[in-house]
Amino acid sequence: MPLNPFISVIIPTYHDWKRLSYCIEALDKQTYPKELFEVIIVNNDPKDQVPKGYYLPNNITITAERASGSYAARNKGISLAKGEIFAFTDSDCIPDVNWLTNAVQFFKKHPEYDRIGGKVELFFSSSQYTLAEAYEIVYAFRQDENVKKGRSVTANMITKKEVLDAIGPFNQGMYSGGDFEWGERASGSGFNIGYAPDVIIKHPARKEIKQIIKKARRVVSGKAEMVKKSTLEKYINFFYEMRPPLKEFKHIFSRGKQLNTRLKLLVFFTRYNIKVTRAYEELRLAHGAKPMYDA
Repeated sequence: MPLNPFISVIIPTYHDWKRLSYCIEALDKQTYPKELFEVIIVNNDPKDQVPKGYYLPNNITITAERASGSYAARNKGISLAKGEIFAFTDSDCIPDVNWLTNAVQFFKKHPEYDRIGGKVELFFSSSQYTLAEAYEIVYAFRQDENVKKGRSVTANMITKKEVLDAIGPFNQGMYSGGDFEWGERASGSGFNIGYAPDVIIKHPARKEIKQIIKKARRVVSGKAEMVKKSTLEKYINFFYEMRPPLKEFKHIFSRGKQLNTRLKLLVFFTRYNIKVTRAYEELRLAHGAKPMYDA
């Protein structure tokens, strides 16, 4: 790898210009030299025009992709990118000022790795957590655990170009989970991934439970394409998930130390609800229901 490789940052966006502006501001403050990275923003609704007077630094461009879905948008960015390293994040994320610098340093220190799963830190609307935010504290973005399974969320995933050259882009036909499917393909082809706790992206915690449930249903749609189960297996799983998940208390109390007892109990019941919801969603899909799409 060159001493200072050229990096392509790829960001899909969909009707999210305000939050994207904060992401752009953070990218404009990167410590990595501006002449050594480009940012390709892919607007997934070409009818939604860029606002007038929208601030774009010289190394940032916006293009459009008509095919719906964030994976189609990322693939469009990949097709236009010039980098030796590809860095993926989302329009609602705020990269740490040393995000790219630390990623390059990680690759230099660890030549055995071809990919990075960086740390995703949550930020909140206030110091008083909603139930959804409390749930996210316990269960969202466990990147250290993702990396152990050979994958990373695209909120903070960085890869050498050679990986994409070898295994191809994302499966844009997937409803959700395309980042995990791509990661499993990469691992299966012998490309290693490392967890980098100082390669940081800040991500807003979801504030409403309905957002978390909707996300859970989308994930089921994506997994259905990755892991094939018979209808009988899905019925067995549904009744299995009906059991109260008492072992979840261990995760809730270890990861949610800042939560009060009331919120911890509510997180437990929310987890139970989501586990049953996911199992029911599998049954819905088994009987021909339309999957939820990750727009």
